[in-house]
Amino acid sequence: MASLLPTAALPLALLGCPLLFALTVWAVPRAARQAAWIAGSAVTLLLAVLQAASVVAAGPIPALGGEVLVDGLAALLSLLIAFLAFACSLYAAAYLPGPHLSDPERRATLERRLPLFQSLFLVLETTLLWVVTTNNVVLLWVALEATTLASALLVSFYGDSRALEAGYKYLLLLTVGITSAFFGCVLLYSAAQPHLGSESALLISNLRRVAGAIPPHIALIATLLLLIGFGTKAGLAPFHPWVADAHAEAPAPMSAFLSSIIIKVPFVGLLRVWSVFGPRYPELNHTLMALGAFTLVLGGVLAVTQDDLKRLFAYSSVAQVGFIAVALGTGHEFGYYAAVFFLVSHALTKALLFMSAGSVAYAARDLRSLAALGGLGRRLPLTFGCTLVGLFSLAGLPPFSGFAAKAGVVLAAAESRAWVVMAIALGASLFTLAYGVAVAQRVFLGAPRSPGLEEAREVPAPMWAAMLLLAAATLVLGLGPQLLDPLLGMAARMQGLP
Repeated sequence: MASLLPTAALPLALLGCPLLFALTVWAVPRAARQAAWIAGSAVTLLLAVLQAASVVAAGPIPALGGEVLVDGLAALLSLLIAFLAFACSLYAAAYLPGPHLSDPERRATLERRLPLFQSLFLVLETTLLWVVTTNNVVLLWVALEATTLASALLVSFYGDSRALEAGYKYLLLLTVGITSAFFGCVLLYSAAQPHLGSESALLISNLRRVAGAIPPHIALIATLLLLIGFGTKAGLAPFHPWVADAHAEAPAPMSAFLSSIIIKVPFVGLLRVWSVFGPRYPELNHTLMALGAFTLVLGGVLAVTQDDLKRLFAYSSVAQVGFIAVALGTGHEFGYYAAVFFLVSHALTKALLFMSAGSVAYAARDLRSLAALGGLGRRLPLTFGCTLVGLFSLAGLPPFSGFAAKAGVVLAAAESRAWVVMAIALGASLFTLAYGVAVAQRVFLGAPRSPGLEEAREVPAPMWAAMLLLAAATLVLGLGPQLLDPLLGMAARMQGLP
């Protein structure tokens, strides 16, 4: 395939592949639709691998006159998006329409909606790939808004009152929040265009060249507006109220994709803009680091108060994105490196944990209450093992990827002499370990606390295969974090640092 497809065409092929298979899902017979979804995800993953290899070998790949630019960051995140989408499609083959086996009528209704879910998921994958590869600051905002529109219907797939409320809240809060990012984009464009002549100020690569000529008050206001907009999408506190409902009510494959990558891609916008202005205005870095520390504390406190397993993992995601904000807020190259590595590690870990939560609900007939579960370890040994991998990685224990990721953030904070923030990050990791152990004990150990749990059985092969794939990736990345260095190094160095 690499010999048949020119390097310059790889970004466009990668963007078009999921869309093509989204149409294919509707064209093939019902029995073949899930296979078409998995095939589309697999081909997209192959294209992402080829694109990443080309970027490592020959440098960034421009397309469409520079409107699309695949640098180290874009190549790495495209690979991550494609890998997670493939894992979710594999998991969904057995999970969907969900743990509603006792209600045949509802199950039949959901099965009729499956083609819409499958095709929209592929459309969502395209919008995410568009976010990470666009070089246009306004189209970056458009692409992020497109991810919201595509994913809102997936969040509310089950169609009951709770799912519809979660989808409405998700759509409303993110649309309102991301609007502030639009004003930030317009401000940057207006301030940069007079200094670029005939060249476009919409291109982020051009914006870097004239960043020093933009008046400081314009740069500060625009960057803070972008922080509010992108921070809302990323689930940073205090812009996080939508997170728990959306994760709890969405189907497990969508919850996994939502927490693993959808709330991460806004950091692409933050990183690209922050790296332009952060080194010039230290107060921006201080603001972001303080916001990250606040998110760490609030997310952890909210997580430990939850009884619903998926809501607990959702608030845990809020806490963990605080680590990314802290690393970005250091304002130096190693901090950017640590932020992107943490993003990748947490994406793998949290996808694994939400799939584990989905497997528990599947086996326990949609039971997710920590107070009602128990004793599932012997009945779901593979799910139990994968959950432990996810929880240990989330807490930052070796040999899993979370250890290297959190160590990188702590070292970046130490390099910036942000001792208080470093102490908060270390304390948050210990707190995560404490409630992670409690989750494992209450769900998998002890005696079953509800009728019917004695009959629970391990989930179907596609579900545990997807979990094992993610658990293996978490372990491999933990044992060999240098595997990502070629792309991670480019991502950290090519952010326009002075």
